[in-house]
Amino acid sequence: MKVKEFENGLVIKHRKSAIIFENAEGKKEKEERFVYRFSSKEFKVFTDYIKKIANESWTNIAPKEAHSMGSDYDEYYDHRYDDNGYLSLLDDGISIRAPYWSVDTLYQFNKAKIQSFIYDLDQKLLRSSSKTT
Repeated sequence: MKVKEFENGLVIKHRKSAIIFENAEGKKEKEERFVYRFSSKEFKVFTDYIKKIANESWTNIAPKEAHSMGSDYDEYYDHRYDDNGYLSLLDDGISIRAPYWSVDTLYQFNKAKIQSFIYDLDQKLLRSSSKTT
């Protein structure tokens, strides 16, 4: 499994068919909420990295707007902890509510969810660049 840690404490692990977000300082069982903020430059680096590792983890990755619960990254079910995790984009980063009993995983993507996440990351970058021009 390959690992990258960002300065804000977000750790991203990836392998075939999975991209996993973790916290650099670990996670207590009942600790749920995590916010990772990025400068505009760091957000671009984060987005580019997500695209790169998505293409390493799956074949034929294509950014797609979510049209179902199965493809919407907003929520995922973690079988190991029998609880849901949630992810949302902020103006300057991401917000995660991790599965309640998890001691490591904050969020885990499947192919459909990473495609909709990349779509929204791209849309956010487009909106940001149009504001600066």
